[in-house]
Amino acid sequence: MAANDKRATADAFSEKLNATPAGGDEADRFRAADDRLKALSAAAISTIRGLSGADAEQDLPPEIVEALTCWCFLHDEQPASVASCAKLAEDPDDFRLVGMSSLEYMPEEELTEISQRVGVLDPEVARKRSVAVAEVACAMIEWLQAALALRRWAQEQRAEQAESS
Repeated sequence: MAANDKRATADAFSEKLNATPAGGDEADRFRAADDRLKALSAAAISTIRGLSGADAEQDLPPEIVEALTCWCFLHDEQPASVASCAKLAEDPDDFRLVGMSSLEYMPEEELTEISQRVGVLDPEVARKRSVAVAEVACAMIEWLQAALALRRWAQEQRAEQAESS
């Protein structure tokens, strides 16, 4: 899918999501995480570009490596790695071009892998790390966790509706 098509799809879905109230805190949590991610400056995202070297991963805390690697899955960037994420960060607009629709196009195996990798992470641990990418990685972890939680909630709602029909 072309970048402009992805952007239009993500924007349309985000607008629909923002206009659709959800029971519980999942939608609010996602909206807040999405707003934080979209508010990241190009300069903040550019801190990731410096991680393109083969040994960059060795110098990063594990939760930041996980966040950067998982971000590649959202963009279908292979191989999923810190270096691949650095490549994605060359275009800050495309880097931020994720939405709930991004998850809908992903294979279930990748969603499971992302969930296992970031589900146990604490974004605040990432934020407190003394590396240039800490703030961006924190926003990425928050976004991934919130998006996965909202997806689970939506699946549960659909299952409940199907049972009651």
